Amino acid sequence: MRSIVIGGGHLAYFTVKALREIDPKGRIIIIEFTSEKIEMLKKTFPYVETMLSSIDKVEEYITENQSLIDVLVSATDSDALNLRYAKYSIKNEVPIVIAILNNPLNEPIFLKENIKYVINPYKTITSKIKEIVNKFRVNILYEFSKINAGIYALKIEDAETLRKVQSFILKNDLPFFIVSIDDKLRAGPIENIQVGDIVCVSCLDKDIRSILEKIKEGVG
Repeated sequence: MRSIVIGGGHLAYFTVKALREIDPKGRIIIIEFTSEKIEMLKKTFPYVETMLSSIDKVEEYITENQSLIDVLVSATDSDALNLRYAKYSIKNEVPIVIAILNNPLNEPIFLKENIKYVINPYKTITSKIKEIVNKFRVNILYEFSKINAGIYALKIEDAETLRKVQSFILKNDLPFFIVSIDDKLRAGPIENIQVGDIVCVSCLDKDIRSILEKIKEGVG
């Protein structure tokens, strides 16, 4: 796999680490705009190719190499540039185009431009805090930003919670899977859910909040 990472800052660091884990033998090229960062990148990632470029030359590189690029990640320190390069890459039919946000408030702008893969690294902060504090008895596994929905993991702590979650899934005809106490995955039927299991269900955000309120308040 040939991957292009635009930008050499902290966002690019985590991106390169992830790409290397996915494909240890793949080719990774980082495009950066300052010679100082280029030298740092060479020392940090000896297995990565680096390329010094001006901001306005990146599109030219994408055009010339579009047939050779499998993945392009726009991870500069500027969301304006990330949006610009992602849009241009999509226009040039790069198979996988990913944009990483610096400012989470800019996510709607990227989604409006039909950029399919937008990573908002700050969303994990919310889900991790919920996981640690366990305030809502639910963890967010994945979020569908465009429709305010996601995949949510609910811990079945007692028989009453089990009954309410089963009723919730049946009433809304929701897709789900089960993670058992011993971390094994199980499919339906819904009768397979047991106390102690974690049920992962895909639904709208407003619906998951509704069932959580019922569990919290003891409403049937």
